[in-house]
Amino acid sequence: MDRRCQGVAMSEPTQNPHFLSLSSLLLDGVFLADRDGHITYVSEKAGALFGQPARELVGRHFGALLHPSDRELAGHALTQAVGTRTGPLQMDLRMLGPGGRPFVGRIRVRLTDGGLTGMVHDVTAADEEQRRLQDYRNYRDRGLALLYLFTVDMASLPPDANIHAFIARGLMEFTGARFVTMSEYDPAVSALRHRHYEVDAGVLGKVITLLGSRVEDLFTPVTDEMVAEVMASGWIRLESLYDAAFGSIPRPVAAAIQQLLGIDRLIALSFVYGGRLYGTSLIALLPGEPDPPLEVLQAFRHTAAIALRCRALENAAGSGQGG
Repeated sequence: MDRRCQGVAMSEPTQNPHFLSLSSLLLDGVFLADRDGHITYVSEKAGALFGQPARELVGRHFGALLHPSDRELAGHALTQAVGTRTGPLQMDLRMLGPGGRPFVGRIRVRLTDGGLTGMVHDVTAADEEQRRLQDYRNYRDRGLALLYLFTVDMASLPPDANIHAFIARGLMEFTGARFVTMSEYDPAVSALRHRHYEVDAGVLGKVITLLGSRVEDLFTPVTDEMVAEVMASGWIRLESLYDAAFGSIPRPVAAAIQQLLGIDRLIALSFVYGGRLYGTSLIALLPGEPDPPLEVLQAFRHTAAIALRCRALENAAGSGQGG
């Protein structure tokens, strides 16, 4: 081979040791394709993304590496890019990984006279994280809308309405909980009096059978130390119904109820206003159900505490006891 032919051969990227060395060092996979879309070179990292030895991908059409639903999109984008040649083209496409498993690949390609030079990177994890973030934002925005409706409806609540049931239903709608309990703190006897249990009617009967009494008849003695603890924490995340109920439900019964309802964690809330405890709530969540956004949960908690305080003042005035 004369010097001129040797220079041409060395100008081909796949024959250039500097190009091959550089492509092996990059974190992204590297590929080359001709103007018809047939692959002429694939780095080992790119081959690993697609679950095939790099040499076996050479000669195949690049579209074969894409998920069928994204092939038309990719072809249209490349056609547009050929007409403009404005610079590198970047897009996220569903591609086919090992065993045909789809993944989200971010490809960045530059068009040359000889075809395509590109890099590909698996951004599935980043895409999932973005989706989770958007789900959280949607959950928060929905919670804020429900909080507004909760506040408006509470302002027009009749004096004889069951305020504990109203608060429990609002918390259940917001959190998507399996059940929500509401208890009223009675400082005269240092106890929590259980006032409402929001759960499907069919399940409630089974729970009552396990408890051996109506929920409204349950009575949980609490010490001054317990009261101080729940007031200071505001809210706490627990995994045991026995612990959440301060041991007032026998451990085997609490475990049976937790198994029956399929819950894996609880959020305990205290309703405090002006340094006084007015009540508590348990929110039981199913596996896979996200924890509610804390800032919205705190807003629900504060709004409910104000409502309970107002009701307590109304009841005291009606009985002639005063503030």
